[in-house]
Amino acid sequence: MMITLSNQTGAPFTGSVTGTVTGRGVQVGNPVSISVSGLAAGATTTAELRFPSNRTNWQGYFVNLVAADQNRHQLDQEAGAFDISSDWWTYPRQCWVVGTYTDWGGWKPNLFGTPQQDLQSLNAYKCNNLQFYNMLYRWHKPWVDGSSWINGDGENISVDLIKQHVAAAKSLRMGTLMYMPIYAANYGVAPGFTLDGSGAQLPWGMFTSACGSSCTISDLWKFNDKIAYMNPNNPSWQRYWGQQAELMRRRLGFDGMFVDTFGTIYQALWDWSASRIIMDTAYSSFLKTVQGYVNGPMVLNPAGSYNEQDLVQSGRETYHFVERWNNPSDIGNFGAFLTKARQVWGWANRTPNNIGLDWDMGMNKTLGASSSCTINGGSTPCTFNTPGVLYQEAADLATGAHHAWIVDGQQNAGDGARFISNDDFPIGNQLSPKADMVQGEYDYQNFGVAYEKLLRLNISASTAPAPSITSGATGSTTAAAGSVWMFQNHRSGFDILHLLNYQQMSSASFSDVNDNAANAAAPTTTGALQLKMYYTSGGTLGDLYTASPDVNHGAPVKLSYATGSDGSGSYITFTLPSLKFWDMVWLENGVASSDYGTP
Repeated sequence: MMITLSNQTGAPFTGSVTGTVTGRGVQVGNPVSISVSGLAAGATTTAELRFPSNRTNWQGYFVNLVAADQNRHQLDQEAGAFDISSDWWTYPRQCWVVGTYTDWGGWKPNLFGTPQQDLQSLNAYKCNNLQFYNMLYRWHKPWVDGSSWINGDGENISVDLIKQHVAAAKSLRMGTLMYMPIYAANYGVAPGFTLDGSGAQLPWGMFTSACGSSCTISDLWKFNDKIAYMNPNNPSWQRYWGQQAELMRRRLGFDGMFVDTFGTIYQALWDWSASRIIMDTAYSSFLKTVQGYVNGPMVLNPAGSYNEQDLVQSGRETYHFVERWNNPSDIGNFGAFLTKARQVWGWANRTPNNIGLDWDMGMNKTLGASSSCTINGGSTPCTFNTPGVLYQEAADLATGAHHAWIVDGQQNAGDGARFISNDDFPIGNQLSPKADMVQGEYDYQNFGVAYEKLLRLNISASTAPAPSITSGATGSTTAAAGSVWMFQNHRSGFDILHLLNYQQMSSASFSDVNDNAANAAAPTTTGALQLKMYYTSGGTLGDLYTASPDVNHGAPVKLSYATGSDGSGSYITFTLPSLKFWDMVWLENGVASSDYGTP
């Protein structure tokens, strides 16, 4: 583990940094320390901590990091985490690469470093696979021979920078996926797709009327003035798309493909034979064919709930990535995150590991678009609202997903990364994060890795009776503004309780999971809570733990508890020290026979 030390003590520092590893709360091995001598005030250095590796697959580990002086007085505390996995799709954590553009058209983001520097920053946020966004020559013709090209949006793409980013990603063991829409063909950028020598054909299109073989380019359905829709059910288009994608993948070194869509298709469309196009199985049909041409992993973004079940049940996705939308058709409130996660896991029903989940959602989008903000030419320095960000991070992680919204580069010096503040894609001027958001975002992403096996792997809804808060706060097993939302999961060896604090959340904010106007109020940290938690029968009880990304950067704490039973079943009672945004509690229950028996 590489760490950076910045001496803010005001005097030269001589002392130590110690890392202590835990898995599911249990210490693993002995602490590992390094010595630091004479680090000048204000100076920065890097150091490496080497930990013995546990080869148990698909497990996360928390690392408590303590800096102490020569007298062993603690001066600072941070945290890190390890993901020991043989792949990057069991626990997908996608982030974006856009730093291969040398001319950005109408805007230019600040402070891109070298590919290695920018990807190391994404690695620090625990990104493990990358989407290389919109680096296609044209939407239907992704690659041309040359050192650079101008894409359909007028942005100049450097082939050398693409290859440098791919190499940097591979050095960090990150997956690399190339963006390419499922049905987009160049229409409004000369020459059009029928005249550019690509081989793409008009009869492969989707048309707005049943004009059949008399259809012309003007009859195609358009996404905008540059993009026309091709029919994803058409076998010739599928074959062409697969061949083009594999050419791009092979020439530039990508692992696989990120297949994008533009969301729900609401209107009636017809094919070249004047037959209505039925989209019900379009995604599964498309992937089945193109996977015969593309030699690598693939994910497909349905952009909301449209045809999501067909996609998941096809079994063709490497993991499940969705551009989730903040409206009643998709994510209407914070409770919908759990509904969606359990729904997808039920549809996929994969063994031995169920499908990984990754949700793409921007934050503070109304604020991010305001003309008063300096990023849009105004005079006000606008920043993300940290409480709104952490409410969404807590809901994403607690319900089993990763929040995909981090982009390479920075917005302003010292920000640490770029975060999406528009409609769910990584191009545009972004809001700047404040220092507390950078720390909070890091703690949440770190927490998601440290406890990934309790959060994301083979989780199911508990069959035990509902838990309750007996004093200290208002609890509810239904997500709602004005109360603490409690829901309980089970996995082999553990009963897991999540508590999310919505006591200070307004009804409007509860239905605005993106906190668009950036006005969500922070929760008030509670005092001690008394809880009653029923547990799954049949196992032997062990230790009880809690951890929160809001407390000591996610360090685990062992709790004492008492057992009891009533007409509903067997339960434990215990005291939770406090609750800010989110606490997770886990009870060992049959851990000796669990796939998580060894931390």
